[in-house]
Order: sequence, then C-alpha cells, then structure tokens
Amino acid sequence: MSDPNYPPPPPGGGAPPPPPGGFPPPASPPPPGGGFPPPAGPPPAAPPPGGFGGAGGGFTPPPAQPYGGGGGYPPPLDVGASISYGWKKFQENAGPFVILMLIVFGATLVVSLLGQLVLLPLFRGDSGGSAIMSMIGFSVVFVLQFVVAFFLQAGVYRAGLGVTRGIKPEVSMLTDTTHMANFALTVVLVGLGAFVGYLLCFIPGIIWLIFTAYAPIIALDKGVGPGDAIKQSIDWVKDNFGKVFLILLVAYLVYYVGVLLCCIGVLATGPIALISIIHSYRALNQEPVVP
Repeated sequence: MSDPNYPPPPPGGGAPPPPPGGFPPPASPPPPGGGFPPPAGPPPAAPPPGGFGGAGGGFTPPPAQPYGGGGGYPPPLDVGASISYGWKKFQENAGPFVILMLIVFGATLVVSLLGQLVLLPLFRGDSGGSAIMSMIGFSVVFVLQFVVAFFLQAGVYRAGLGVTRGIKPEVSMLTDTTHMANFALTVVLVGLGAFVGYLLCFIPGIIWLIFTAYAPIIALDKGVGPGDAIKQSIDWVKDNFGKVFLILLVAYLVYYVGVLLCCIGVLATGPIALISIIHSYRALNQEPVVP
C-alpha cells in the first residue's frame, strides 16, 4: 500500500509497466546473413534535475513522524474514554501534577496575603481611608491574584496538553510564555462574556461557558487569537453538543469532588478533569493522543 505522505513518482521514474498480455515481446529477427542482432540502444535518459527527490531544487519529503512521538489514532469523543484517559495519565504523572498544583496554590496564596497585608493598608492609609480607596485597593488585589493565578494555571494546561503527546509535566511549564498573550486575552473575553451572562439571569452565563470551554485550550495550544479560538470552540460544541456537554459535566463533577474534600482532593481531581477535557479537545480536532 502506498504511503499517503508521499506523492507518486513522476512518469519514467519507476520500472516500465509490462506490455499488454503479460509476456515480454518476442526478440527481433536476426539481420540478413545470420549476423548478430544490432547492439542495444543507449540507456534511457535520467530524469531531469529538479524532479521528485532530484538535485536542483527538487523536493524530498521527510519521512513521516508519529504525532508527538507517540503515534496512535484520534480518540473517540466519548465521556467514558475521556475520563478514563484523564485518570490513567494522572496516575502515570501523579507526582509532577501534584507539585504543579501545589505551586499554583502556594503562589496564589502568597499573592493574596501580600495584597491583604501590604497593598490594602497602603490604599486605606493609617486612618482607614475612604470607601473609594478601599474599593480601589480590593480591585488591585483581585486583578493581581487573577493575573498570577491564570499565568501559573497556563502551566498546568501545558502539562495537560503535553501528556497527550507523551511529554512529561515539568515545573518549567509554569514559566513558559509561549502563546501566553493569546491565552490571557481569550480567558479575559470568556470571563467577561460569562459575567454579562450571569447578569442576564445566570443561565446565559452557563451556556456561554459551555460553548467557549475549549477556547483557552485552543489559544494556548495553537497560538490563535481569542476571536478565532472562541469561534472554533463554539462551532465544535454546537456540532457535538450532547457528547461535549456530558464530558464537561462529568469533568466538572470530578473536579467538584476534590473541592468537597477540603480542597485537598483538587490536587488530583483538577488534573484528571483537565486531561479529560483536553482528551475531548484532541478528539474534536482529530489529533491522535499517546496511549
């Protein structure tokens, strides 16, 4: 079977086809006088320079490489497959994932304490300050926590994307800034849309979050802008709403179980839920995952 990654050889590049009938043609009759047959003609000319695999600027495609070093086939868009894959990959990388989650929680807590103990007193002043200054102080602390948390959480997203490609989670992923601008803008737009939806009787905000669930992952993985990432996510969910909704619902419930366990369980349920959603992201994008 031919390799679909390679174009067919140019005419004349391979062996000539057999003649009609499947047998070679009979030899030419000897020349008059019983002499020997004439010598064979010159060999066929070589293909011109620049052809497939030739010199002079020709294109020689590289050998096909398995995706992410692991090969495999695109996974099914199925809640059972996604959750079991998330559990399996967390078991294989439990230590690195727990370390990443602890760093995120620890850094967020430190920023929160610094904001409460340092920044808020600065805005309030020694005498307590005005209500407006207190509101400004709370806003600054909130934004600072938001930025730090999502910057570090992007590293956990990278770890989740990486394990589907056979890449081990590393602490260095927390400081990787690749596609960070597009990721941050996408998260902000998704958050603003959810906020507006919450103001409109809450339900529209939930619907918005469902349809844009894959947008931050797309922006971080592919580096596309927030508009394209949000549009792609909406299209995917619209075309596969039943399956996607079930996957997101079960992944959220898995995450919430960790919250109920004094939030300590999130160290495990958070990565499991994230990897499950990324598994469905690979399925929607028709990309293989490592087993």
